[in-house]
Amino acid sequence: MRLVTGALLLLAAEQAYAHAHLVQFPHYRTASPVLLPASAVFAVLGVGFLVWGALTDGRK
Repeated sequence: MRLVTGALLLLAAEQAYAHAHLVQFPHYRTASPVLLPASAVFAVLGVGFLVWGALTDGRK
């Protein structure tokens, strides 16, 4: 389950990063400062969950 959670968090990180660069003119100044750090947090958590899941949920 941790592997699935990590994969979903990495997917959310990719989506937040992509949306930060696709926001149009009037809103990019408010959206980018929120979405870029959120993308970084999601990526760190996603990698953490993937590593944790690979170590604990893997074959024994």
